[in-house]
Formats: sequence, C-alpha cells, structure tokens
Amino acid sequence: MEFNAGWAKEAAALVLAVSSLKFHANGTPNRNAFYDTGAASALLSVEATHRGLAVHQMAGFDPAKAKQVFGIPEDWEPIAAMAIGYPGDPGALSEKLRDREIAPRTRKPLSEFVMSGRWGHTSAIVSR
Repeated sequence: MEFNAGWAKEAAALVLAVSSLKFHANGTPNRNAFYDTGAASALLSVEATHRGLAVHQMAGFDPAKAKQVFGIPEDWEPIAAMAIGYPGDPGALSEKLRDREIAPRTRKPLSEFVMSGRWGHTSAIVSR
C-alpha cells in the first residue's frame, strides 16, 4: 500500500508472514494458524530488536496481489508484511511518517481488554 511504501523502500529485508490454513499431515483446518503466525512474528521482532534491527509490521498490503505475485497456494493466507532493517534517520522520512515515528508511543489501557467472568467486565487484577 502507498502509505507503507515509505517504510518499505529502504528496508534491508521485506518479509511476508503467511499462514497455512490446513495441517500438512492430514489436511484438517488449522484454527490456530493466525495465532501461530502472530506468535512467530512477535518473536522474530523481539530477536531482530535484540540484534539492533527495527521491524515495522504492516497490515496495509494487498493479500490477493501477494498471493498472485508470489504464487502462494490457495490454502495459505498472507497475514502481514514486515520491513526489517537498521534504524534510519527520521529526518529522511516524509513529514507525515516522521511525525508518526517521533510521536510518543501510547498503549490501550488494560481496562479495555483484560476481562474476567463475562465479556466487557474489567478484571479486578487490572486495578492491582
């Protein structure tokens, strides 16, 4: 996608995270495919960061085009793209990307997604 091209054009490596929707051994559906791919991507990011690399994960890509360009089989699904490389100078980015890159990082409050009992009920452990 155009927005992510600013991150990707200077990356040392571009990675496409792809999930097998079926188990190879017996062809049954792999309901954990996306979870497993996310866990693998997270650990790849941790290791890359440990080695001094930056990882920019991107959901903004065209999965259908990726399947076509790379010949990805029907029972596999492109999940995310990642630009991996050594951190560059934020000044070399467009103003929009630079502002985003140097902005303070914020996280969603735990109270919005740590629940107990029923959906929508914030867990008591959040306030501890």
